Amino acid sequence: MSRGNKRGSKKPQIKKVFALIVDGDDESWYIEQLKKHERDILVGLNLRPELPKTKGLEVSYKLIEKLEEEGYDKIFWIIDFDKIIEETKGQNNGRQTKLDKFRGYYKKLSSNEKIVIIINNPCLEYWFLQHFIQTSKFFSSYDELKKILKKHIKDYDKTEKFYYNCYGRKGIYSFLKQKLETAILNSKKLANFTFNETDVKSYETGVTEMYKLFEELKIK
Repeated sequence: MSRGNKRGSKKPQIKKVFALIVDGDDESWYIEQLKKHERDILVGLNLRPELPKTKGLEVSYKLIEKLEEEGYDKIFWIIDFDKIIEETKGQNNGRQTKLDKFRGYYKKLSSNEKIVIIINNPCLEYWFLQHFIQTSKFFSSYDELKKILKKHIKDYDKTEKFYYNCYGRKGIYSFLKQKLETAILNSKKLANFTFNETDVKSYETGVTEMYKLFEELKIK
């Protein structure tokens, strides 16, 4: 990863380079808006959302290994846990489940201080909900959570058009920013994600660890 400078020009301050691995378009749209609205705070940081061309745990894990070799200062892996649970429930062939596979990746990566794994259970919208209410209620899917979220974010829609153009073209990040401190405090009251039993039912608890990203970026 080149951080060079043109010959004869003043040597610039070297920026830290952070990468975010996300497996959904909505996370990518949200992070892109964060970059846009927090440019003054992120002036010493190059934040690069990475959206794998193909989905899947193995693809994301290999991308993290590649970025680690390239010398990134910090790598964040944002996971929607409902997808892992859903795919695990659909596996009845005795082979390694999605949950087992993720457990292996989690154990390998979590000891590396440069890698931060962020779990949303069920999904990113659980983080959005914490901007309005403190709840540990478990929602088994986005569709179930959406019914509650729409009481606070009118006409919420998981589309690029909504994310960028809602509320007079302010966008979802700008709209939520006024309640960011509340979301961080509410999320930290929830239990952090931990692996326990292999039974997927043991993971029926609401979790959002997005506050880790904002604390690392020093955004409040």
